[in-house]
Amino acid sequence: MSKLGKAAGVFGFILICSALPAAPLERSISPSRQFIIFGGNRILRSAVSDAAERVKSKLLALLQSRDQWSVPILLNLQRPQANAPEVPAVLLNFSQTGAGLKIQLDLLVDRDFQPPVLQREVLRALLLELSYRALPSLPAGTPYVAPPDWLLDGILTLDNESPEVFEGLDSVAASPPVLKIFLAQNPRLLDSQSRALYRACASALVRILLEHENGRLQLNRYIADLPRASVDALSDLGAHFPWLGKDPDSTEKNWRENVVRVANERRFALITFAATSEQLDECLRTKIAQDRGKKNSLNLEEAVRASRPNIDTRAATELGQRLTLLGARAHPLLRAVVVDYQLAAELLARKKRHGLAKRLAGSAALREKIAARMSEVDDFMNWYEATQAKTASGAFRDYLHAVDSSEQVPRRRDALSVYLDALETQLQ
Repeated sequence: MSKLGKAAGVFGFILICSALPAAPLERSISPSRQFIIFGGNRILRSAVSDAAERVKSKLLALLQSRDQWSVPILLNLQRPQANAPEVPAVLLNFSQTGAGLKIQLDLLVDRDFQPPVLQREVLRALLLELSYRALPSLPAGTPYVAPPDWLLDGILTLDNESPEVFEGLDSVAASPPVLKIFLAQNPRLLDSQSRALYRACASALVRILLEHENGRLQLNRYIADLPRASVDALSDLGAHFPWLGKDPDSTEKNWRENVVRVANERRFALITFAATSEQLDECLRTKIAQDRGKKNSLNLEEAVRASRPNIDTRAATELGQRLTLLGARAHPLLRAVVVDYQLAAELLARKKRHGLAKRLAGSAALREKIAARMSEVDDFMNWYEATQAKTASGAFRDYLHAVDSSEQVPRRRDALSVYLDALETQLQ
């Protein structure tokens, strides 16, 4: 065979290989079946699924709404690529396809990926699905209206107020910002201190809205009307929550009075067991030292086990202060554990490490036992309500309704329902 013939054969083989379909990405489906996770390994997909479902459960409980999703949310987990350094860490794709809406969240998962980023973006996608659930046939290319940042921060911090949020509430109570200016702020452009104040205001605003008699119903309507929102955020807020005030002046006055009241009420409030555990984990991920070769940064637990770590005194002192604030509002069952970590951070800041490894190992074991017992208590309470209680709390109402009505309600045959049924069949 001539050289030209060999070259043609090789070129043809390359074309055939490039035309072959690529191996499909491994995928997992969350328990509610709304989240379809692509990429990564099974453990990573399971962790992402669990985190996404927790955010969804929190949102549904907040809105006191049933799980009636209509658009699946695709979570695409990607690894950093050397030939594509410009790929953003988070990218939300919201578009109109021939069969309906498509919501896809691309996440760049690396060693520095933070769980709060995942929670925030999943919440953004969930609120988008709620907003556009009644608008499945938008014209292609129609820009979407993203949920406001204050709503995202307010929901995420509502039952998980960090020490920074509590401090921010004190500052906000002393000098409440103008509500119209706050609603127009872009938190991505704020420094760390201003960002903490923004989260505190968002937490207070969501709490104020929900405390009203019809607050949850009005918040549901506000979310559903986001696609038709105007550029005047204060006007939209007043239209959906008329009790805030009839005019901008009365709204601002009402806001100032209520934010001071909320700050005073939250000053001595204890946070939940789950929130305490989550904030403790966040503190323990803080890097406060380096190993001898200065190749790897170490957190508190790693630093006490290392042979001769280089302690960052300032970082260790700041960690001790954060743990002190957390201990003041921690759940009583975890307060002793938080205090142990706080003392360890303060001793490390003074370069005293004797006996800390053994002490923190005991604290970690105690924390695991408490968490296991709390899980057993939850399981028992769920079993008792399902089998023994004469009255129901309503926690299982949606599930029982779905079980009772699954055989009675005929499947819908509109274009979007047919598309979702086909997608579910394909991914099973």
